[in-house]
Amino acid sequence: MAALLCAMVPSTAACTTATEKPAARKTTEAQTKATVSAPSCAGGAFRWTSVHREQRLTEVSPVVNVRKSDGWVTFHPGLVRNVVPQVSTSDDRVSERQVLTALAKRLGWTDVDELAAPGEESADRPRSPVKVDSLGHAGRFVEAEGVHAVDASFTVTCPGQDVYGSVTTWFGNSGASLACGVNPHTKESWVQEAYRMTCGPLRA
Repeated sequence: MAALLCAMVPSTAACTTATEKPAARKTTEAQTKATVSAPSCAGGAFRWTSVHREQRLTEVSPVVNVRKSDGWVTFHPGLVRNVVPQVSTSDDRVSERQVLTALAKRLGWTDVDELAAPGEESADRPRSPVKVDSLGHAGRFVEAEGVHAVDASFTVTCPGQDVYGSVTTWFGNSGASLACGVNPHTKESWVQEAYRMTCGPLRA
């Protein structure tokens, strides 16, 4: 048996001290003043040079041996990858929120809060054991989970100069039930990765 179950849901989910030289501090203060006095880029137009979307494997359970009489079986997926949201720009006048709002619009969404902001790592989202009805099937089974990741780069038209940047974020959650020894016959790379990681090489 091989069943692929996918459901998308909205996402929920250092400081160091050092003694600075006076010259370095003056440079930092001057840069800060220059940034504050620069024309605002709040209304800058975004041009997306690339937007890449893919489902990424984030958790996979150990293989569980299931008997025909077991009924509901509990799986405990463990973390294998953490998707870390980040926004980088060549000018601080373009804020993280501004970038995520523009990306949500580019994806055709109205709710920017569905996209994870910096600090909302995929590893921190609420997770719990997965219970699956074996439906009388026996064998070696695995549960895998993943999130939908987005990597994009952009240019923003700002007064005086263009601002360049990139963003990584994630949203949603998907699950896959896999039976070892049964090719899932899917083009989803994250499902294939989960199978190889737990069950071994895929066979035709």
